Amino acid sequence: MKGCSLFLGILLFFMGGVSFAQGVPGSMSKVLPAELPPLSIDEATMGTDSKTAFQSALQKQLDRCLIQDSSVVYDFSGKKVTRKKWCTDTVKWFLNKLSVTSTLAEVFTAAKSELEWYRSNGKDVPGNPNGILYTGYYHPLIKAKRTPDAYYRFPIYKAPKGKFSREQIVAGALKAKGLEIAYASNPVDPFLMEVQGSGALMIQNEDGTETRVLVNFGGTNGFPYTSLGKVMRQAGISEDYISLQGIRKYFIDEHPDQWEKFSNQNQSYVFFVEASTGPFGSAGVILTPAHSIAVDTRFFPLGAIALVQSERPVNQTGSFVDAWKPFMQFMIAQDTGGAIKGQAHVDIYWGSGEYAELVAGHSKQIGQLFFCLVP
Repeated sequence: MKGCSLFLGILLFFMGGVSFAQGVPGSMSKVLPAELPPLSIDEATMGTDSKTAFQSALQKQLDRCLIQDSSVVYDFSGKKVTRKKWCTDTVKWFLNKLSVTSTLAEVFTAAKSELEWYRSNGKDVPGNPNGILYTGYYHPLIKAKRTPDAYYRFPIYKAPKGKFSREQIVAGALKAKGLEIAYASNPVDPFLMEVQGSGALMIQNEDGTETRVLVNFGGTNGFPYTSLGKVMRQAGISEDYISLQGIRKYFIDEHPDQWEKFSNQNQSYVFFVEASTGPFGSAGVILTPAHSIAVDTRFFPLGAIALVQSERPVNQTGSFVDAWKPFMQFMIAQDTGGAIKGQAHVDIYWGSGEYAELVAGHSKQIGQLFFCLVP
């Protein structure tokens, strides 16, 4: 990617600094405030102070945008918009409103009348024109050890030199190269952490204590990504197993002998690096639970503020969802993902813990997506 960026910079230099608009025309349509969902902002997402969390997310995003090229242009429904407007100026508008209002609902009331609104042109589904598929991801916690034993024997790797497929890595191609960060007790949890892109290792020490070690995304092997859920469906496995919780049950508790057969069909492999802070999204900003989303940047720019309308679970029995509740929330496009393709699929970051894993594991809800800009 560095080489591509260098080439583009040289090309723009010889063309007199011309800046091409990114984004696919037609991915968004400008709408009137009356076309926004007739819901109110959910103030109690995950039981946290959502206003304070959103303020923190905005400030982190502003700090990032201020050191990026402000003249980069993106296509908003045929309108050529610079990063200064979609990120810096719009983020400042929200921070100012948050400083003089009590709730996010009040901010939304002001935003409806003072900002420009753009709807994502998703896919038409029954009862939901321009529908957006909302899935979720989270920050997993995995028990691990620094040195392998009979129980902890599945490695979590740093990036190697050279290109290896998942099948080669699983077969031991990276063994004894000094790339092992730690060892998990099963192969499923590291695989699921790859899908999430980051996590925390709860290192089991010899004295019985635990040490928490953050690991962030450290690159991939460059092979194409294939969804494990898709592979399971094609094999005729019950939909009851196609969730984070179901995958663990199927491949750890019931059919461990089938794991390599299924998982090796996803040739993509994610490597990790130890970190002191995180998790970071592709925008270079620490993600904020319930306020950060992953998008396909061919259609939506990182740093843009979105209004998400979807559903989230409100009750649970063990690892299963009993009921879903409509919710609407301000979020920021701060990440991408190998499985997030097209303008009709968005991934919501839910943080860590039991609820985050529950909603990330079960979310396949259809909703609406809007972006906003200062005029």
